[in-house]
Amino acid sequence: MKTVATITAAALAAAVSPAAAQSIVDTPLGPRIEVRVGWDRLDAVTEVHDGSQRTEISSGDSGVTYGGEVGYDMVLSGASVVGLYAGLSGSTFETCDDLFSGTRAIARDCTKAGREVSVGGRIGFVTGPNALVYLKGGYSNGEFRRDQRDLLTPGNDTRNMARLDGFHLGAGGEFGLTSRAYGKLEYLYTNYAADKGTLGNLRIETGAERHHVIAGLGYRF
Repeated sequence: MKTVATITAAALAAAVSPAAAQSIVDTPLGPRIEVRVGWDRLDAVTEVHDGSQRTEISSGDSGVTYGGEVGYDMVLSGASVVGLYAGLSGSTFETCDDLFSGTRAIARDCTKAGREVSVGGRIGFVTGPNALVYLKGGYSNGEFRRDQRDLLTPGNDTRNMARLDGFHLGAGGEFGLTSRAYGKLEYLYTNYAADKGTLGNLRIETGAERHHVIAGLGYRF
């Protein structure tokens, strides 16, 4: 979350800068569409509470995220812009672990990320022609597939699909390439709802966290 805080500070600084206070030219507003690609980091997080202390265990891996977003922005007041958006993305994320009997692998457990749908809102501050910095947040739904392969008896292979609900928070900047086209950089944090259970006197929560660092190209109509 330190990355979000850093970009948030930059957004607030830009909001009171001379560039934001001057007359707005080619204000980022109206319908838009963009393509996006970037780094995708997914971590499984387990928290164990015993009543007096909390232990957190995290493990994960990285991949490449790709997709698109559509949105609509409008002027709030002065150099401020608000908007709504919806996005759809995929990922190359896949991680596998082998189960061994002695030195022989007898099973393989793989988790692969599928599509992710997101909707939300954002507020931005104009920094120049067709350019702004912004904060965003909303709802996410991620799809994940788990394949368990029995390396000794292939007929015992299993596959399960899960769709997890969560929320996302992010911040970024857009810079004008023309009066309608723009480039962007964005950081996005997603937290998926945790499953809760008990084991004796222990309370166990398992969930997932996701980090995206994204570059994109967009066009305003």
